[in-house]
Amino acid sequence: MESKGAIGVIVPHISSNSETGFIDIIHRKAAEYGYDTIVISGAINYTDEMLEGTYCKGQTNIYDLILHGDFAGFIFEANIFCSEKQRRIILDLLQRSMKPCVTVNYEQSSFPVISADETIQLYLSAMHLIREHGCKRLYCIGGYRGHLPSEERINGFRRAMDECGLTYNDDCIFYGDYWRDIPHRIAVDIAGGRIAKPDGIVCGSDIMAVELIRTLNENGVRVPEDIKVTGCDGNIISQTERVTVTTVAGQEKINGLLAVDKLLEMLGNTVSEADTVPDLVVGESCGCGDKGGICRCDTLSDIREYAGTVFEILEHRKTNSHGEIIRRMTECKDIYDVLGTFIGCCYMIPTGIRAELCLCGDWCRELEDPSVYRRGGLPDNMILGAEACYEGGEKMRPFPTKDIFPSLKKPHEPRLTVVSSLHYKGQIFGYVGFTYRKAVHIVLDEFYMSWCDAVSSGLNTVQNRLYKEYVNKRIEALSEFAPVLGIYNKRGLINKLMTLISENSSSRITLTLLSYIKEERVHYSVPPVNSIVNAIRLSDEGEVLASIGDDIIAIASQGGNNDEKELAHSIAEKVTSSYKGSVEIKEERIAAVSCSVSQTDIFSIDSLISSAEDKLRGKMISLSSGAFSYKDRFNSLRNEIFRHPEKEWNIEAVTRSMGLSKSHFHRIYKELFGVSCKEDIIASRLDRVKWLLENTVLSLAQISEQCGYSNYSHFIRQFTAHTGMSPSVYRKTNGQKSE
Repeated sequence: MESKGAIGVIVPHISSNSETGFIDIIHRKAAEYGYDTIVISGAINYTDEMLEGTYCKGQTNIYDLILHGDFAGFIFEANIFCSEKQRRIILDLLQRSMKPCVTVNYEQSSFPVISADETIQLYLSAMHLIREHGCKRLYCIGGYRGHLPSEERINGFRRAMDECGLTYNDDCIFYGDYWRDIPHRIAVDIAGGRIAKPDGIVCGSDIMAVELIRTLNENGVRVPEDIKVTGCDGNIISQTERVTVTTVAGQEKINGLLAVDKLLEMLGNTVSEADTVPDLVVGESCGCGDKGGICRCDTLSDIREYAGTVFEILEHRKTNSHGEIIRRMTECKDIYDVLGTFIGCCYMIPTGIRAELCLCGDWCRELEDPSVYRRGGLPDNMILGAEACYEGGEKMRPFPTKDIFPSLKKPHEPRLTVVSSLHYKGQIFGYVGFTYRKAVHIVLDEFYMSWCDAVSSGLNTVQNRLYKEYVNKRIEALSEFAPVLGIYNKRGLINKLMTLISENSSSRITLTLLSYIKEERVHYSVPPVNSIVNAIRLSDEGEVLASIGDDIIAIASQGGNNDEKELAHSIAEKVTSSYKGSVEIKEERIAAVSCSVSQTDIFSIDSLISSAEDKLRGKMISLSSGAFSYKDRFNSLRNEIFRHPEKEWNIEAVTRSMGLSKSHFHRIYKELFGVSCKEDIIASRLDRVKWLLENTVLSLAQISEQCGYSNYSHFIRQFTAHTGMSPSVYRKTNGQKSE
């Protein structure tokens, strides 16, 4: 089914499986009726006190898309926002948009409100303890006192006790604020005898249940043997503890289902009534584990799928770092460098299948007055900076902001996209969108935020470069000298050449333009072009030096040598001599073009220099393409090596698939990563071997096979050579004791 519109889902953050569950049910139901799901999130759940912070303003600027985007309608999960002020700001934007909207668990007069039955959750968990485990004396730890959903959950506990004829009073009910502090104190008091020990405790959140169980066990009260405990919400933390928590899950899914059904009805669709009962997920904390009562259910599978996604992302990050994109972005020279780096680094968000970067038309500060820049809101028109389906895409195309993304106006099946703000120190650059196959793949964590911040940092770097160039050009327009290097600028070079030709009409002048192709991952204590200029000056051979454009210098000398290789060799030697070996310039990375200037060129020197500059830039692209054009493919290869060390990695087959010779492949790999491909294959296998030795009881032969070693003796020799001990000794030293 082709999409016919977009539903906006407004959430403060996406940091747990309950939030992805909420989004997942909305997306699946909306897709059935032909709607895209666009999640608008500030990525952090800010409090009122934080809203005035510069970074917070930048993050929450994304909510301005509510007003500018052409949405069919909205679902506003207002209840989980920590800031009442932020809720009011968003409600104002929703009212001004004049689009249908449904709010979740938040009473206001402008839009319909949906709320799932909160009483059912603690009712189910309390009834489980009473009927399945025979508990008679129960305590309840709820949420906030006076908070309607919290009070309703506690009423579910009361209802279960009343139906079963069990006595309780106000001393059996505690208000825990859905956090760790109060459950911790209750557990300490129970262990110390200050509170009578119950048969079981029903908690209003999984976080409270986990803290309660940990503290009871640490203080000598066993769970579930001495006290049985249940949680609520079905948070991933309930299944990652030493004692898994029996919990009630699916409430957020129910809220999502009720909200999307209501909105679809408001949009004129006929929607069938859906099942809205949460699931009891049985764990060990109630004692069912000892009775063999833990069984698989869809909700438990959902929780585990989310956990699997999180750990898969963490595993992926072992082979890359957001420091890589930060470094690459800070080295960008122009907007196209930023866009290329953006596309090249999308692999760092591995669960996304599409990335789109949209810039405000005024993303760059006014060069004449840098104090003028966008501090908030979005314009009526944006620029599609980059559109990547991880295979390439379009760049720099204007589009109306109401389209949200230009791709949404092309025929497509309903998709799920998360939109985040791009900003830097109070300046709004635009927004970025990642599309996912499933909601469970969305993880808006610190890595994701740092990744987006790095893109903004790259944009800031480029605008600073543009301003610096603007200032330098203004200065150079009034001078014949480049202000940074202290040599002639282009204007000064032209005047100097005209003077030399006029003074000696029969002389031949050799003009050479050159630049240095920097290596990635190399820190230069002195910029290469600066070191070249200084070395030529110190040689005192009478050359005329000039700065032509960015990182391009010109050398003019009477007579001179047109052999560019010899010149590169000579310059490299001069730099080594001048800096006593502390600065290295590789002659093969010097790109140069030469030409002769004579009397007949006296009135066309400007065009002659421009022509030489074009040739030089073409040569630089040709020289650098050996490494940079393959960078993303090499990154993918390296990630695959560390993910699957057990594969039979055949370098000849790899180079053949890339269309490279073996020597060219090895040179590029070493230049990009600082190690050879063979060293990485060995490292990946040994890492896996160490993990298996430390965490399993597999035999050495089994480990050898699982880690890609076809020869057992070779495996023993290689492991011993690299670690200084045999696999058996390593296991005894570092491994877990097996029965």
